[in-house]
Amino acid sequence: MYTWIPLSSITDLDQLKTHISSEYRPDVVAKRLADGLSNAVKAVLIERNYIDKDYRSTYYNFYAKKGQHYLADCVRLHFFDETVTFNEKTLRLTSANDPSLTDHYYGYMVLRPTGIATIGRSVVSPDVRRGAPRFIIAADHKVHLLGYKFMIRGFPSMDQHVDISVCAHATCWSVLRHYSERYTVYREFLTHDITMMAQQFDPGGLIPARGLEVSHAERVFQEAGTFPVIVARKLNDPGDLPFYRQLTAYVDSGLPLFAAMHNRGHAITVVGYGWHPSGSTSTPGLQYSWDKVKSLAVVDDNYLPYLSIPATGGSPYSAKDIDTFIVALPEKIFYPADAVDRLAPTMYKLGLVGLPPKDETIIRYFITTGSGLRRFVREHESEFDPRLLETIMSLPFAQFVWVVEFATEAQWALNQISARAVIDATASLREIMPFWLFHSRDTALVFNRKTVSVDLTSGVRALPLSNMGQTAFTRMDQNLRPTKTK
Repeated sequence: MYTWIPLSSITDLDQLKTHISSEYRPDVVAKRLADGLSNAVKAVLIERNYIDKDYRSTYYNFYAKKGQHYLADCVRLHFFDETVTFNEKTLRLTSANDPSLTDHYYGYMVLRPTGIATIGRSVVSPDVRRGAPRFIIAADHKVHLLGYKFMIRGFPSMDQHVDISVCAHATCWSVLRHYSERYTVYREFLTHDITMMAQQFDPGGLIPARGLEVSHAERVFQEAGTFPVIVARKLNDPGDLPFYRQLTAYVDSGLPLFAAMHNRGHAITVVGYGWHPSGSTSTPGLQYSWDKVKSLAVVDDNYLPYLSIPATGGSPYSAKDIDTFIVALPEKIFYPADAVDRLAPTMYKLGLVGLPPKDETIIRYFITTGSGLRRFVREHESEFDPRLLETIMSLPFAQFVWVVEFATEAQWALNQISARAVIDATASLREIMPFWLFHSRDTALVFNRKTVSVDLTSGVRALPLSNMGQTAFTRMDQNLRPTKTK
């Protein structure tokens, strides 16, 4: 039932063809793994007769009804580093250097016995994905194997079934599976659930394989209890910068995106990004974090997860091919990214003290929780005047807030910023001053949101600052997982 394959190099994955029967297409799987995994993976454990709930959902509702016979069980592959060994007699896994096996486990991949598109539910560490961008949206996934419990931090992926689902179904599934693992408020949806949620009626076996429109994907996310927002690029305009700034902001908020490329008839999940090297993109004038993005990390069912695609140009495609995306927002986010994009540069008109010169500024904005903001400030409390620290801890933030950061080029290179604004993510689009707080190293403005007032300056309190700990604030990077290439 279990077979251990040690790997002296990644090409040894060809041994999968010897140990796994043809309906799982081990030849295709071995090539996919060899093309994407790093040499840090030094062993594969093959687990046979695995019951996979996602495959079973399609098996009972589709494959079991077909004339051709399909197996009901799957094969699961597990990936380990060089310290782990396996005793085939006792079925015991051991690590030479560390009794905690989970630190030496790189994830798993389920193989479906469908003959085509056999790669099913998978979670692989971005640390062993060659070329993965620096920051990845991830959650902890539990894996039970031989009486051991492993934890793998990554983003879920699978290939489309082709005959019962297409790339858009796989993309919806990956976003919702991440949500169910990351947030307790969301339930788990299986592959067949996605095909049913996309339509107003039972689609049977033929309709799903003929494609999925963006509107169908929106319906899936709405049925799942999220609040989807569709953002479309200006028609035939790959230079629509506000579109890409919004895309970057939502990904930076830890929200994976359903992204459509209509010119390719394809859908992918955007799950991360990588910055340009410091100083390589310095240009005069106001810049945004999108201007610093070198590549996006995507989950594409034609490749291993965390495929790096360039921001512009390159192969197999680039961010400029994305023309529409859906962000599945949680409840209580009413103030969208395009409103923040319009509001952020207008802060220079407010005469705020401590902002860097506008034509030397990089603006970055993203969503976090009020508790997440307080946790970050507490971890960096030596940077804050005690009066500002007390103010941040006592402000009655909504559950979600937008954070806008202002940095110079030199500060950006050092992961630092000059000033920060906190915006109420539950604000109305018609509000002119939807702020909770603005602070630099010189002063802070605290806004009163306890009452509704037509006087924009009513309750705005200035807080002079003097007891600041360092020369700049630390940039707030906590929504995504940094990749540690191995």
